[in-house]
Amino acid sequence: MTPSPAVVQPDQELIREILDELDLEHTLDSEGDIAISTAELTVFFLFGSEGDLFTIRTFYERYYSVDDKPMLVTALNEWNADTMWPKVYSFTQDSGVMRVVGDSQLYIGAGVTREHLTTVVAHWVRSAIKFHRWLTDRLAFETD
Repeated sequence: MTPSPAVVQPDQELIREILDELDLEHTLDSEGDIAISTAELTVFFLFGSEGDLFTIRTFYERYYSVDDKPMLVTALNEWNADTMWPKVYSFTQDSGVMRVVGDSQLYIGAGVTREHLTTVVAHWVRSAIKFHRWLTDRLAFETD
């Protein structure tokens, strides 16, 4: 019988190690959260206050007006219905400007294997970028 792989409790240090292994350049933001930033999006790696939830939250750098909301919500709903992650939603700032946010979450309260965590991080970052490309194409189609 093969022994089961070791279970680890993810933390920021482990996430930084995984991002280095995946060759993904990252920084710490002003609040101490790990982030990957590009011109199109910023991906944050967050841990819930109870320590049982790991979230990859992406803020997309394109801004929308409230007039764009029906078209944007239709596209986001289409993505959410067809795709497991990230789950995406619009966020309207006090100024009335809308942004798109994507979330992927993993329960880590009982621990996970390092291999699984590495796979999750790689796929979620790739999916955050894939969504950006999909939304850009989808909205370009709408406006043509």
